[in-house]
Amino acid sequence: MSPSQTSILTDGQLADYEELGFIHSIPILSGEEVQYYRGQLEETRHAIGGRSERLNGLHRFFRWAWDLSTHPRLLDCMEQLLGPNILLKSTRLFYKRERSASFVGWHQDGITERVEDSRVPAIWLGLTAATVENGCLRVVPRSHRLGLIPHASRPDNRNLTTQGMTAVAQIDSPTDLVMRPGEMSLHHPLILHASTPNLSAEPRIGFTATYSTPALPSSLTPIAWVRGDGPRDRFEMIDAPRGDCPDEALAAYRDYDRKLRLAYSLPEQDSNSDVWEPDSTR
Repeated sequence: MSPSQTSILTDGQLADYEELGFIHSIPILSGEEVQYYRGQLEETRHAIGGRSERLNGLHRFFRWAWDLSTHPRLLDCMEQLLGPNILLKSTRLFYKRERSASFVGWHQDGITERVEDSRVPAIWLGLTAATVENGCLRVVPRSHRLGLIPHASRPDNRNLTTQGMTAVAQIDSPTDLVMRPGEMSLHHPLILHASTPNLSAEPRIGFTATYSTPALPSSLTPIAWVRGDGPRDRFEMIDAPRGDCPDEALAAYRDYDRKLRLAYSLPEQDSNSDVWEPDSTR
């Protein structure tokens, strides 16, 4: 977890994050890495039930998900944004099946915990291509300047946001973030974003995660130090999961999943609905 001397983001990209609220098409994974992580994901998803289009907190139980969310090139980008001490807040996996009607409604990630700080960014990392046809991420440039805006709960089994949380706002001139497999985008917690259904004949798979500096005031989920170091008494902390006990990891995840479903009165894992962790609506 030592600091990096590698600069991946240009000065122009860093300026875009502040000005536009997002950066996209950042190359992170090689073709071989995309294939490896896609294979690991498919195995895990099949073991869990094989139908879910959103899975949360995989990094807490499965080593491949931890390794993906702490990939050196990814953390090098985060270090350019956040500095040498980096916390991982949460991870989510979005798996839109082929011809899926599932979508992500317009929202801000920061709404649940009232986070407005640019130092709590999220990433979207593609394990498949992201196209207009398969429902790529859409953003409204400069919408992070609006601050936190009202959101309404509009439950819909097709909507993958937390409890159908949807921004109450007029959406003007969104930008489609078309990206290749292995490329990543970075987003301010207040940027308005969404995605449409997958109309293609192949799945659209995106791994997302939220990071922060140690200045994070609070968190509804456990935190992990992923680069640098600092105090461990402010939050519930977790470490990297073991990678040698897949059956134990699966059992622990299922227990975690059941508890979340009881807390949020959500359907069982083998349905078309999914778990929503309370820290993000991505």
